[in-house]
Amino acid sequence: MTSDIDQPIKSLCNTVVLVEDNKAEADLARIIYREQSLPVEIIHFQKGEEFIAFLNDVGHDGICYVLLDLNMPRLNGFEILETLTKNEKWKHLTVIIFSSSSNEKDIAKSYELGAKAYVAKPLDLNELDRTILSIHDFWGNINIKPMPAITPV
Repeated sequence: MTSDIDQPIKSLCNTVVLVEDNKAEADLARIIYREQSLPVEIIHFQKGEEFIAFLNDVGHDGICYVLLDLNMPRLNGFEILETLTKNEKWKHLTVIIFSSSSNEKDIAKSYELGAKAYVAKPLDLNELDRTILSIHDFWGNINIKPMPAITPV
């Protein structure tokens, strides 16, 4: 017989953040999440600065993962990763680079800056659907995130 202590604790997450400057691509991702009835709220930011401001104002509780595009104007994906990694509160956010680039330097730099995964955006719509489902299945359901430290009473 196993006790509850032996069972992994699954963290609660109910939000997926999409940082993508291309509105059409963001809308397509939202449609895929909705049509697949994935039980998360999608929050979309077209600008990296808006995402960082959101984290400052609202925090990061409930975020399952962040899908981050690299090639954005002003604050690009690399700069966002650097900002997150340098901040003690945000450095453990699950950030998945979701980019059309499959450049080896971009991939290496993303991991160096703290990305948890790098996924090239598929061009085929059916493949995009499968890719988003796979990402969500692992990072939203299977993966167990670190829990905040519990202070003994």
